[in-house]
Amino acid sequence: MEGLRRSDLPLLFHWIHARVLVILRTPRTAFFGLIFPLILLALLNATNSGNSVTVAGGKVDFAQYFTPSIGVYALAISCFTTPIFGLANARSLGILKRIRGTPVSPWIYLTSWLAAGILTGLAAMTVMVVVSVPAFHLHIYPRLLPAAVITAVLGAATLGALGLAVSTFVRRPETAPTIANLTLFPVLFLSGVFFPLQNAPGWTVTVAHLLPLSHLVEAFTACFSPHTGGSGFAAKDLAVMAAWGIGALAFAARRFTWEAESPEDAPHRAGGLRSILQRS
Repeated sequence: MEGLRRSDLPLLFHWIHARVLVILRTPRTAFFGLIFPLILLALLNATNSGNSVTVAGGKVDFAQYFTPSIGVYALAISCFTTPIFGLANARSLGILKRIRGTPVSPWIYLTSWLAAGILTGLAAMTVMVVVSVPAFHLHIYPRLLPAAVITAVLGAATLGALGLAVSTFVRRPETAPTIANLTLFPVLFLSGVFFPLQNAPGWTVTVAHLLPLSHLVEAFTACFSPHTGGSGFAAKDLAVMAAWGIGALAFAARRFTWEAESPEDAPHRAGGLRSILQRS
């Protein structure tokens, strides 16, 4: 592998742009990734106006916790599910197989799927924060903004890597929604997205802290809390997310296939993402 060549960048940006347009022009994907989280946030704030939430360090206004936590929900929907749905369809239609027979480097094609999910997820999260400032009186702390941005970007990359890993279990596009929902929504409920973990049973907290999403929720919501000291960077949470992301990529590298396969073909799987190194 010769590494990233300057001539690859325009092509990569072109593919990413195309993938983002596909997401925005797919009504179901655009609604659940961009619009539904905003509706959910509006409903939660409308029914809990004036309430407070107990977080690490004390109490905060309802919007100060649930705006960033529902923002994480929007991030997860886009970053995690985009590679699962997109690659399942591409594999079933034979697009992945044909891509390997073209001059396009496979890493560019796969990176475009991950990057499109990450960009749309970050965009949805940003819109929720911007809208919440005038609508729900969300307070922004400038000293914590760098930590919020770094945490969101690392969380998005980790969720995308996990989505890529889970996509290796999808053999037919019809099963993609089931697999995505079964692997994502239980984790969302356990990780403090819909309620703070401070008041959760001990076993819930223990299980949640084994998973990367709870670390993303805690690190990102802390960037909007007046009780957070210093610059707001949660080194332990960021390290756990990075470890999960690297592990997910390594797992996907062993399992990923470019062609549709039947269950009996799995023991004979060859290549995987390592074949990218031979084409880049």
